[in-house]
Amino acid sequence: MDFQFRLFHIFLLTFLLCHGVINSSNITVIGNPVAGQVYTLLCGNATNATWKYSNGTTVVSNGKIIVSNNRNLTFNPLLTSHGGNYTCMSGNISNNIAVIVEIPQPKTTISSNAINTSMVYSGTSIQIVCTVHIPSVVDTPVVVKTFWIGTQGPITNGSRTNVTTVQAILVHNTTLQISPLNISDSGMYQCVSNISSNSVHIKASNNSSANISLSVQALPPLVVTTSSYGSSIAGSVYSVVCTMKVVNGLVPKIILMKDSRPHVNGVNATTSNSTMTGGNSTLTVTFSPLRTSHGGQYTCVATISIPQISLNVTN
Repeated sequence: MDFQFRLFHIFLLTFLLCHGVINSSNITVIGNPVAGQVYTLLCGNATNATWKYSNGTTVVSNGKIIVSNNRNLTFNPLLTSHGGNYTCMSGNISNNIAVIVEIPQPKTTISSNAINTSMVYSGTSIQIVCTVHIPSVVDTPVVVKTFWIGTQGPITNGSRTNVTTVQAILVHNTTLQISPLNISDSGMYQCVSNISSNSVHIKASNNSSANISLSVQALPPLVVTTSSYGSSIAGSVYSVVCTMKVVNGLVPKIILMKDSRPHVNGVNATTSNSTMTGGNSTLTVTFSPLRTSHGGQYTCVATISIPQISLNVTN
């Protein structure tokens, strides 16, 4: 029993030392060992002390590390590269402490290539980008992990989903692509991230997350109409008008077909560009004057192109 008690005591002491909660032989700490914060080690009551790294070299002030009062060692700010073992030398007495630096919680943002994620269409595709901003006080190699949670739980690569990752110096991007979208894909999507290190003197960050909501809708019914005005007698002014109502911002490209071939302006025929009036997109072809060669079968064709879908609507 006595051996077990002493073993537990040694374990507890080691744990507290490694987390900077207490000190080893008169080394005290001020602050929390979180990268970006001010963290100070005090070498007890020594009036003339020297701080050394674990390799035996002496710690000197260098801008972010300040040695003051011959006994205080201040990190301002604390960087992940400051993690390690430190020794305070005072006379024949040496005191050791392990500094374990915690990576601060990263900032995570989310965006998409959709103009409005509350109105995306079934059959199309979408890319959602999760960006993890690595704090500048993290100046050592780290591992950034991200994972996606969707309407059905964790998301992995599948027949309609693809996750890719690109990491720069201080930015880590993970892209979720869903193609094609189904109406059942509507819901909240969350990107969760954290930053860790392979060093025993660097503690992983807490999780950070960002959310985005998708509303997948069926494509609305699209109708194009044909009308005309003027006299159809040769020598008169005659116009053919194609009209399509613009639904949910889906602006069509309208062309006029003659006898199953695209109409080409010729003599005495002009085409006005599609215009937006009252929520409609229109195309007007005017014959002035109308000639017998203008006779034929005319059809209005409207095309709406969005990723993965191209719809032709005729009248």
